[in-house]
Order: sequence, then C-alpha cells, then structure tokens
Amino acid sequence: MKHTATVRADKVIDAQTIMMKDGKIIRLLGIDYPMGSEESALAGKMRLEKLIPESTEVMLYQTRSQKTGRTNRMGHTLAHLVNKETGEWINGTMVAEGLAWAYTDKSNPDMAEPLYMLEQKARETKKGLWAKDSPFGLLASDDAMEGDGTFRVVEGAIKSAGSSKNNLYLNFGNDRTKDFTVMISASLRKALAKKGVDPMGLSGKTVRVRGWIRNWNGPFMELDTPERLEILSPLPSTGLSPQTSTEPPIISPEKAPTGQINP
Repeated sequence: MKHTATVRADKVIDAQTIMMKDGKIIRLLGIDYPMGSEESALAGKMRLEKLIPESTEVMLYQTRSQKTGRTNRMGHTLAHLVNKETGEWINGTMVAEGLAWAYTDKSNPDMAEPLYMLEQKARETKKGLWAKDSPFGLLASDDAMEGDGTFRVVEGAIKSAGSSKNNLYLNFGNDRTKDFTVMISASLRKALAKKGVDPMGLSGKTVRVRGWIRNWNGPFMELDTPERLEILSPLPSTGLSPQTSTEPPIISPEKAPTGQINP
C-alpha cells in the first residue's frame, strides 16, 4: 500500500467513518461490524473518538493503483490510518480489541494477513465480538445456520471437495443437502492456484472462512477472495509472524514511518 496523504481529523461520524478538517470523509479499510448491532456500532465509535481526537494528524495509506480501491460509490476515501504522532495503526487496533471483524475485499485485499493475526489474538483473549457470550463470535461449521443472512467467520474440517458447472464446492459434512458448504468460483480457484492452494486437496483439512451465509440446501457461503480462506492444518496458510502489532502497516518507496509491519 502507499502513503497518499496526511490530514487532520475533525470528528468521528460512526464506527468506521471519520470527517477530516479538509472536508474529506475517510472510510476505514479492512474492518466491518455486525449489521443491526447498535451496541457494537456505539462501542466502535466511542473507541475511534479516543484514538483520533479532533485535530489528530493521521497518515492515509491506500492501494497503489489510483483506479481501484481508493474511493467507494459515495465518494468516501478508503484508507488505513496511522496516527502520525504515536505510530498506531487505527484499523488494526479496532480489530485487535475485538471491536471489529477483519474484512478485506477484491478491491482491497492488502493487510488481510496482519489483520487476521490481530483478530486471532482478540479471539483467544475473548475480547469484544469474540467474548464468550457474544452472538457474533466464531461459528463451528455444524452451527453455521445460526449465521443465516449475516456475515460470519466459520471454522471446521472439510469432509470432501467436488466440482459442478465450473464451480468447486467444499463440503463440511456428509449430507450435502443440509450441512455447511462453501462455493469457490472458477476465477477464484485460479487466484488460489496462484497462491499455491488447490482447494480439491483440502479434504480433511481444518479451515476458517468468512463471508455471507445463506440457506441453500443448508448453510451456504460463496467465497469472494482468496484471503477469505485460511488453512489451519497442518500449518496456517497465512505465514503470519507473532510479532504482528498495531504499528504502521505499510512500506512505501517514499518516506514511511518507522516501526511498520512488512506484509
């Protein structure tokens, strides 16, 4: 990613959106919140207000391509933010504290790996969304139907893999009419192959997937990006370092802050 600007914060609009002094509206990349949860939205907003008080100088990091992933359809600027004075990676902090899910997409796949590491730490320590009594925590594949109609993170062992009409299906149970299934399109399968992953060889592996769940012959999820498939056995596929922190995340050929993560 690339450092594209340094601006001063004006006010926090919501848990993911900040107004800057120059009128720019920033939407935080790589994170998302449960739909319809006022409690999560309020907690996220309050934390952002503490992380970025009025007049805080922040550094914006965006995709290297100026044509994709820098703005949304509403004209908001999409970015990772780093507090210039403290060096804290704001987006990473929200995930590390269990206030948001790690959520990357096709236009902005960067930083998935360090975000997943921070999310895993939050999950292990049962923070925020991952608290024991949270309705938004990790779902076992056998319980995936509980997430019907929502974005969720699901974990389980793949029983079998098969293809139909150019799509590949990962089956998490023996009954394909009611057990959790993940679909991988032909184009996504090619993208996974470039990363050295053959989904047909994942039978017996434990994986973690994230995406929208719907009811189609049981709980069903279509993967959108390669990053949304994490292979947990025999070794994590993410190649993450336990040193991941919420310090600045990006190395740029121009001047960059010290202490950054090298993705």
